Amino acid sequence: MARRSDHTREELKDAVFKAAWQIISEEGFDALTARHIAKQIGYAPGTIYNLYDSMDDLYLQINAHTLDLLNARLSGFADNQTKAVAAAQMKAMAHSYMDFARDYRAFWLMLFNLKVTIHRPDAGWYHEKVDQLFAPLEKLLVPFYVQGQEKDHKMAARILWSSVHGLCFLQETDKLILMTNQSSVSESVDYLVETFLKGIA
Repeated sequence: MARRSDHTREELKDAVFKAAWQIISEEGFDALTARHIAKQIGYAPGTIYNLYDSMDDLYLQINAHTLDLLNARLSGFADNQTKAVAAAQMKAMAHSYMDFARDYRAFWLMLFNLKVTIHRPDAGWYHEKVDQLFAPLEKLLVPFYVQGQEKDHKMAARILWSSVHGLCFLQETDKLILMTNQSSVSESVDYLVETFLKGIA
């Protein structure tokens, strides 16, 4: 990189973010340190702390970007015209979520393993991004509920989403020994959605 004086603060923040993203992509989030990032961009480690109050601030920005990517992928399934269409879309959304976990595995794991918002009163914007994850599924569940069941509706979206996430997490962390191939996990996800919707009915 060029000399410090050749970069604006925003350019440096962008360089730090891109270096951090590359490190996570290639080595996993456990390898992400200020020293490692500084080496990548050719600056002293102190530069990172001049741009971010702490490494947690950088983690928060990285997780926020991952959430944006995930939200963009899931938002394309919010079609709630009929129960049949909605059910098919829910299955497709679940598989897309699992594909995302595989495609962005290191970032997905970082998203759920680093608690970067605990005791942070300034993280309301981040929690809003998390809430947005449930919006597409809530739309798909509309045909299965009537007016006055809004609380049940929102709870159902979170329970179903969390259940799919549980299967996905077990798969991506090699904890689900019985499911040894992608097809068996896919079948389990379909069965989960079908059984859940039957339970609502």
